[in-house]
Amino acid sequence: MPLNHLLLNTKIKMHLSNGFFLFLNTVHLFIASTLTISPKDEGLVRFHFSWLVQFQWQRLLIAFILLLIQVIITYLVLWWRFRQAKLIQITEFGLVGENHFLIKNSLRLDPKDIYKMVIDLAREFKLKSIKRVYLSNTNIPNALTIDVVPLPFLRSSWIVLDANIIEILDKKEIKAIIAHELAHIKKLDSIVNIYRFGINYFVFVAYSLQLLQMIYIIIADEPEVWNIVLRIALLLLLILAMWFLTIINRWLMNFSRQQAELLADYTAGKFIGRNTIINALIILGQRIDVVVAFGAEFKWLGKREGKSNVTREFLQGIRDLPPQELSKEFSRQKALYIYVVQRLKNLRDALLLPLSDSKIDTFAQKACEELMKLREKELKRLLTNDNHLAEKLSQQITNWAVMGTNSDQFLNDEEIEQLVAAIKNNPDKELFEADFQVQQELLPVDHPTIRSRILFLFDTLK
Repeated sequence: MPLNHLLLNTKIKMHLSNGFFLFLNTVHLFIASTLTISPKDEGLVRFHFSWLVQFQWQRLLIAFILLLIQVIITYLVLWWRFRQAKLIQITEFGLVGENHFLIKNSLRLDPKDIYKMVIDLAREFKLKSIKRVYLSNTNIPNALTIDVVPLPFLRSSWIVLDANIIEILDKKEIKAIIAHELAHIKKLDSIVNIYRFGINYFVFVAYSLQLLQMIYIIIADEPEVWNIVLRIALLLLLILAMWFLTIINRWLMNFSRQQAELLADYTAGKFIGRNTIINALIILGQRIDVVVAFGAEFKWLGKREGKSNVTREFLQGIRDLPPQELSKEFSRQKALYIYVVQRLKNLRDALLLPLSDSKIDTFAQKACEELMKLREKELKRLLTNDNHLAEKLSQQITNWAVMGTNSDQFLNDEEIEQLVAAIKNNPDKELFEADFQVQQELLPVDHPTIRSRILFLFDTLK
């Protein structure tokens, strides 16, 4: 079998970024744990520093205790979020949970089949740590794995699938998403993330103890002006250095996660098939664009009311957006209607207004006609006033849909080859608006774009 250089390079980049992260933070941990600080009354540096001379076990113990507290708090928050989200557990007998009736009728697969799919795939992956499978109900397509007990021999892993994934994907594509999550568990990605975050926090705490000692020296020492000024300046400089270290750590962690996502795609593709996972990624990309467009309209409507935060309204409204909806244009129109209906119902309930649902629907329809005109005018004005933005918007997306010849929008071998050729001929374009926005970030995000994932799958699983 010929050597797959792209796959090898991805593995090397992931291991190198993890190794450099570990080395960098280990060095900083030893420095922070052995550093001693005392006041000095001459020169520009009014502190005397010495490190790697005497190991401060007490300081290390304090940092370790704080780390344990942080881990406990993290798991308590996670548990609380699980309770708040009212996750629905899937067992071999079906759905178990308070609000399972809200999604049971809209699922395209029997929950028992989903559970069996997870267990059968876990057996193929030779995984014994899968203890629970959950469904969330947000209409935002997502899937994740959690190592609740990240210890050898005692390991307990949970898989969480959003119900929207079950609603918009077919059986083969759902299987591809599950295989992707199992690949993360197989490669210990979740455990690596937990310990990597722990090391980063550990170093941060160790340095913070040193900064607190410097602050104590500034306050407790003789109130001499130059001592105070120079010591505060150095303290601010060290805080800036800590911030820079945090940026480096975040970059390394996100870069490593990107490679892990690609490798999980590759592993899933080997089990399920390249084309199936590519098609699943395309549908998920469409849905994410729909959710983003829906949220953009809520933000615009919130601004008209003078509200800067519409997260609560958005989370309420997204539940009323049809789960299978993959059209951005329709989602924008629907967002206006849902927002107005919500606001009128809230006012009716709060002020006891004599408004029936039919009247609210009539008012909302009329309001949406006017709001849609205003919105279209504003969008045209924004594009007209910002030619650079308009040019970007016109050049950012490769239209994958024109590759498909079937009404089901499923791309076959030939159509995927055409799509990949179009992607490679337009290296500056993304497939989806959400990915284009992500690419504008200064730091790498923890997930690669769908465009890069499709290319990686195509080139590594010919």
